[in-house]
Amino acid sequence: MQRSLLEPLLEQINNHLEQNSIIVTLGSINIIDATVIEAKQSRKRKGKDSNNTQDSEAGYNVKTAADGKRKTTYGFKMHANTDEDGFVKRMTYTPGNVHDSQEMDRLLNKAHGQVFADSAYANKKNDERLGKHNETFA
Repeated sequence: MQRSLLEPLLEQINNHLEQNSIIVTLGSINIIDATVIEAKQSRKRKGKDSNNTQDSEAGYNVKTAADGKRKTTYGFKMHANTDEDGFVKRMTYTPGNVHDSQEMDRLLNKAHGQVFADSAYANKKNDERLGKHNETFA
């Protein structure tokens, strides 16, 4: 999947805001989560030229809902790092089959402060990284 233009643009905007003391990043809280985005062409179908119309950059995401039922979605995930006020510090997009924990490094690039994320972001590497920086995984 190509890196979107949104990620570097958001980084430039946030750097500008920080340099002009409009936002403070040192000591802020990092709230990390992901949301699933269903692909427009999620089912395999043949188009007019007999080619598959399914989005080739997407992937299957399987999630267990609160009621215990498994839900499968073909699409993408948007991962976001926000502060306690909902200000978006960083966001990334992946195919739906990429595990949330794989995006932790990109979401916390240059970030400081406490980290709050659900268990989908926990793994040995991420736990060690957060421990070295005296950050917490809530």
